[in-house]
Amino acid sequence: MKRITIIGGGASGTLTATNLLKLAGETPLHVDLVEKRSRIGRGVAFGTTRDAHLLNVPCGRMGAFPDDVGGFHAWLVANGHEFDDHAFVPRRLFGAYLRDTFESAAASTNVSIELHDDEAVDLSVDNKAAQVMLRSGEILQTDKVVLAFGNFAPPDPSVVNKDFVTSPRYFKDPWNDELYSSLKPDDEVFVIGTGLSMVDVAIQLNASGHRGKISAISTKGLLPAVHELGHTYPVFNDELDGATRITDVFKTVRKHAAKAEQDSNWRAVIDSLRPATQKLWLDLPLAEKRYFKQHLSRYWNIARHRVPPEANAILQQMQADGRLEILAGRLNDIRHDGRFSITYSNNGIESTAKADVLVNCIGSETNFSRIDSEFVRNLVARRHIRNNELDMGIMATPDGRVFSKNDEYSETVWTLGTALKGTLWETTAIPEIRTQARALALRLLAE
Repeated sequence: MKRITIIGGGASGTLTATNLLKLAGETPLHVDLVEKRSRIGRGVAFGTTRDAHLLNVPCGRMGAFPDDVGGFHAWLVANGHEFDDHAFVPRRLFGAYLRDTFESAAASTNVSIELHDDEAVDLSVDNKAAQVMLRSGEILQTDKVVLAFGNFAPPDPSVVNKDFVTSPRYFKDPWNDELYSSLKPDDEVFVIGTGLSMVDVAIQLNASGHRGKISAISTKGLLPAVHELGHTYPVFNDELDGATRITDVFKTVRKHAAKAEQDSNWRAVIDSLRPATQKLWLDLPLAEKRYFKQHLSRYWNIARHRVPPEANAILQQMQADGRLEILAGRLNDIRHDGRFSITYSNNGIESTAKADVLVNCIGSETNFSRIDSEFVRNLVARRHIRNNELDMGIMATPDGRVFSKNDEYSETVWTLGTALKGTLWETTAIPEIRTQARALALRLLAE
């Protein structure tokens, strides 16, 4: 019997397990899924229980399988939720859908599957087989290992003095219930980052009636763009074939964005690129990828990862009321002596802000040499994994085969999702993850 162990039960791990269950057929198979059972299908992205935290993709496009993109909307209707397929629904519902889909697959298969309410702490690989050591002391014997990491905690801000990180009022998890339960109504909140995680914080504080001022900072002070549905744009991937300079790619995209303003929308131009984005990234030289990461990625992110109109309306009102201030600048210093004192500079001008609470919304750490996880530290130390050249995720092939300690691609260890950020760039959203999960399941079953 083939044995496959999946470490991580967020979206990528759950979808991989679900595909294995659905596609195994008569293959003798045992699957071990290691994750706290209450988190199956949820992970960081869909673990929130708050209705104010919405998906940033319409529910009609969020099906679990590439051949059933409307599956989530059908599940919503079947479970009594009256949303149309263009609605941006609470993320907790998608987490429930993933778990329900997994449980349905498990109930209708002959595959042996075991859920481990536990945590992986170490891995041993030998002769095309592996042992996964769990926190409880249990050891799983397995033929294949899937590292379904998901998102890690963000790095601390890059300031010299980091004494502030010991404060109980510094939060690295913007979805931590303690963040909201510990707040006083008039506490001033300072958020590092102005992306989607910051939006979650601001929206939830607004929903809870918080009165204190919220300030949020990023280098350029850019907010995610807002969705405008109902537009399409013809695919122009052939114009980008063979592109080896990221500036040439951007010139072509800008040309079409300008053209789209006549009878479409620039958002449709960005969306039309989605099927080609991974190939574009793979074709770029390493120096061009580094240039994009350093200089242009922030602009891509605000255009690509957009917010629902409902969320944007709340942000606009909060800014108009003076409850939310968006700042641009680089952090110079953070001190904590009863309150936080944050010093930042923009165009050579230094300013200081005061706050009662500091929230880190920088985004998931992708440099695996800096991740605070016993399991990851052991994987790195034993050279089962290593950073990719951009320090974004781990070295792996586009289909997820991990680069091993012998400078060869592993026969045993695989990955998908966020760990492939440096390899594929576009790899963190459900449309990409569901495709990877299906392909990886088929590959593992074939081997």
